[in-house]
Amino acid sequence: MARLRRASGVREHDLVARARVLRESVDPLLPRLTGDAPRERFARLRADLEEVRAERDDSSRLEKLAKRGDSLPRAYAGLLRYYLDPTTPTVVVFPLPGGEVSYAALSRASREAEVAVQQSDDPARVLLAYVEWARKGIHFFATRRTLWCTGRSPEPPSEFVAEKVSELPYRLVPDSSGERLLCSHLAAGEPRMFLQVDWPGAHRAFRVCRRCAKDDRHLLSHLSEGAASPDPTDAFPVDAQLNVRCQGGPECVHARIPTLPKGLRRNYEYGKLSDAALLDAYRDEIRPQIEGTRRTTFVAGGVCYGSGLPAFLDALRPTSVERRALEAVLGSFSGYFEVDEPAASRVLERLWPQHAEEIVGAITDDRAEAQRALQEARGAPGRVAEILKRAQKRGEEREVLEALPRYERLSTEAAWVDRIARTYRIQREAGAERTILQTLPREGKERGLAYAFLVAFGRAGAHGWQFTPTEQEFGNSLVVPVRVLLEAPAAGYHDALGALLRAAGVANWGSPGEVPEA
Repeated sequence: MARLRRASGVREHDLVARARVLRESVDPLLPRLTGDAPRERFARLRADLEEVRAERDDSSRLEKLAKRGDSLPRAYAGLLRYYLDPTTPTVVVFPLPGGEVSYAALSRASREAEVAVQQSDDPARVLLAYVEWARKGIHFFATRRTLWCTGRSPEPPSEFVAEKVSELPYRLVPDSSGERLLCSHLAAGEPRMFLQVDWPGAHRAFRVCRRCAKDDRHLLSHLSEGAASPDPTDAFPVDAQLNVRCQGGPECVHARIPTLPKGLRRNYEYGKLSDAALLDAYRDEIRPQIEGTRRTTFVAGGVCYGSGLPAFLDALRPTSVERRALEAVLGSFSGYFEVDEPAASRVLERLWPQHAEEIVGAITDDRAEAQRALQEARGAPGRVAEILKRAQKRGEEREVLEALPRYERLSTEAAWVDRIARTYRIQREAGAERTILQTLPREGKERGLAYAFLVAFGRAGAHGWQFTPTEQEFGNSLVVPVRVLLEAPAAGYHDALGALLRAAGVANWGSPGEVPEA
């Protein structure tokens, strides 16, 4: 329902200014004609308007003209009369799809005609006077500067198309044909759910994927604003597509996706749903059918792999650790499983709440390590893949160390060498070098042994200043047995360790509690 309020002084000033312009010419009230626009009909309308303008200085005559004839000339007469006697009028406010609009009640014309005359400097407002014409088959297009009439042709003027494309609410790029404008993700060929608004009259179509679609944008409103046509739904058809790239065959659930329901389309056309809300509502509408499938179906990043688990896992690009965990859980999975991005970490995070123990069990059979991983993931649920990687690494390190001999007692020198050699087995040169520098004693044979290890690592040059010439000479004599120890298999570790210590002059260096068989 329209609301009433008193006009402000500024509003009265605007009315006077616009009336002054229209006293000179009726051109602002008439569209620019092109195509098969009904020129005779517009000529009659111009004549009616000129008849009113001829009486622009006769207040009583204008008062009579404001009560009879077609709506636009009546509204025109009312404004010209107001110019002669600008008393404070009542302003009426009523809603339009783009927001509220107000006008002064100056005649017995329709509210649309009143707005068109009183805001004649805005072609989009003048267009309101021709809505009834549009419903009877005539097309109109309002740019910022000009109101156009193309008759029964839905093809808009190039000026209107250019204005709409240049001010799109999204950054879209044309495809190879130039007729379809796409968001960057669709232009890159990504299989993403999208909204499409067609514009047949302009030979254009506009697509925006769900990732780009916004809750405060309405693509249809942007394109259709300023256009009046017999059937807006035909002028700007709307569609939404799940756009899954299906490799699951003709029996896959994606081969039978329902089209956009009429109710959702209508709510979007009426402005009740934003671009993002329409896509979300459509997904919610079809979700039960898709997720209710009894066929095993894996989907990642908009690509359906059907029941093909190996192809699905390949698309995730998992590490060996991740793949082992995923195979353990998904190998017996049935039903529908989807992640929005093809990343193993996303799948693991999705599976973790229900399958945490199964996932960890596939990585390590060490119960203590499994519990440690579960505890870490509980505190950082978004880093499951990283935690599994660490758990596997710790498990592998434990296997390496458990394959080496265990000693009941070792001399000071032997214990130090054994520590460096074991660190090398699991952390390689960088870890062993770091341990050497952190544990290097101020004196003793360990210093010569340390230099030998650094030479073997190729790092003696960086740390040589810490060693005396005697320690360096002693270390150089031990490089060969050090390298033998570093490269020895687990079964040969004890003998290689003994050979190095004997070469260093360390007697009675220790005894093993358990030595792996050669």
